[in-house]
Parts: sequence; C-alpha cells; structure tokens
Amino acid sequence: MPQPSDDAALLHVGDEVTGSFRCAECDLLVTSPAENDGVLVLPACPLCHSEAWRRVG
Repeated sequence: MPQPSDDAALLHVGDEVTGSFRCAECDLLVTSPAENDGVLVLPACPLCHSEAWRRVG
C-alpha cells in the first residue's frame, strides 16, 4: 500500500530547481546559486547519497 506521506512533494536528482532544499534523509541544506539564472540541478546528497530532496519554506 503506498504511503500517503509527503512523497509526492519530494524532488529528485536531476530536477532543475530554484530556492532552498533539504535532503530527505540527513537534512543537509542546499541553495540554488544567486548568479546567472539561479537554476540548480539537484545532485545526490554529498553526505548520505540520498536522491530525494524537499523544498524549504
């Protein structure tokens, strides 16, 4: 049975985003760059290698 949690709100490696995001596993914060167009392509988490991120704020 699928979990009705926030899984639909999670973003994944390769998604192009702007803003701030926290790793869904270890809570590491990443923020898109202020220069150029401000787009960040979400990487795998450098601390725990999770591939899921959640938007902050």
